[in-house]
Amino acid sequence: MKSSATHIIADAQVPSFNEPEWLNDTEEPFLQRRDRLPEPVQCPKRPGVWELIKDFVGMDLAKIADLSLPVAVCEPVTDMQRRGDFLEYVELLHEAAHLPAGSMERLLKVTGFVVSIYSCVYRPFAPFRSPAGETVELIAPDKGIRAIGEKCGECPGINAFHCEGRGWVLSADEVNKIEFRGTHANIRPTGLIRVDFHDGETLSFNPLVTTIQHIILGTHYIDHYGTLHVRSSHSGLSTKVKFKEPVIGPPQHKVKGYVEKDGKKQSFPQLHGTWDGAFSATWKDGSQQLLWQKNPPHEHPSRFNFSKWAVSLNSTPPGMERLLPPSDVRWRKDVRLLEQGQYEQAERERRRILQRLKEGRQARTTPHQPCWFTFHPEEEIGVGRRFTYKGGYFETRDMLKRGEGKWEGCPDLFGDSPGADIFKCAGT
Repeated sequence: MKSSATHIIADAQVPSFNEPEWLNDTEEPFLQRRDRLPEPVQCPKRPGVWELIKDFVGMDLAKIADLSLPVAVCEPVTDMQRRGDFLEYVELLHEAAHLPAGSMERLLKVTGFVVSIYSCVYRPFAPFRSPAGETVELIAPDKGIRAIGEKCGECPGINAFHCEGRGWVLSADEVNKIEFRGTHANIRPTGLIRVDFHDGETLSFNPLVTTIQHIILGTHYIDHYGTLHVRSSHSGLSTKVKFKEPVIGPPQHKVKGYVEKDGKKQSFPQLHGTWDGAFSATWKDGSQQLLWQKNPPHEHPSRFNFSKWAVSLNSTPPGMERLLPPSDVRWRKDVRLLEQGQYEQAERERRRILQRLKEGRQARTTPHQPCWFTFHPEEEIGVGRRFTYKGGYFETRDMLKRGEGKWEGCPDLFGDSPGADIFKCAGT
């Protein structure tokens, strides 16, 4: 019988690094974030509202700036906020930072984190579409992260994200193509996600295709397919993990993979599991190493089936609002109204915002420029980083905490002023 003992890498030299001061900030408002959504004011809409989108079959929504799904089929987060959703298991990256650069153990830890990302994309509701300029921040010292994301373009939609952790920095930029194909919808991202560790090693991968099944009839569910290729800059090691493609019948959610050395498949370790349950490595001696396991369901998931971390994403604890730029997603009243179960009011507010944004784009005389990310046109999307964080966001926020400074160049996307004024403060 094969042993089930945990596999341990012996004689690993643990790198050291200095932790930044912001990790010790006990006054950060987000430390007091909520753990549940408010009770809905109105009865939820029936799932049959997916029939409302059947006219979109065959359309590429990424090319239609003013088209947005009705709130009845949405969840109270935006597509930019979902970048924060996949940080639920960042503890794996913290652990990876303490393992040697170029090691098999670090590679497997990061691969476990990469699989965990897709466990956070399991809800069949659609996110609100973020307009160009929308920002989302996550500053959680207790979780060891601070992050800033920005919608850098609208046609196509470009999401840029920067997250700092304990000994690592995660960066991502993606272009998402969304297509409705009758009974299902495909989300096809093109981009690059990379983790740069304090010791110089970079581990990177490209995102998978996500499918929403039974969007008009039947039970809606999410599935992912394709092959993740996690590559190291410091060694010839990489992992390949195949997500089983959806077929007729109940979803399997199985994943299976292996390690490559200089492009050659290795017999061990063997990687296996499910993207919504657990992911493990089996070694030559029969021992197993649990690389990642999904957290238990939240006791207050709301009707959207949120995890405890997802519930907190749109939280505004006391003291938070004075720190947020006018471009932050938490100023969106339509998202807030949906959280509260005020569906009719949320739909009216969504339409108001869409009209106001349309007026702002028409009044703009120069192309949109991101506030916090720099565009590198020489980089090929999916190969290099086309958008990199330029700095300044966290410094401005720290000044506001001290009662100094102000947000410069951030568009007032969700306020009540005339639409033509949206981008004036941003100089665009």
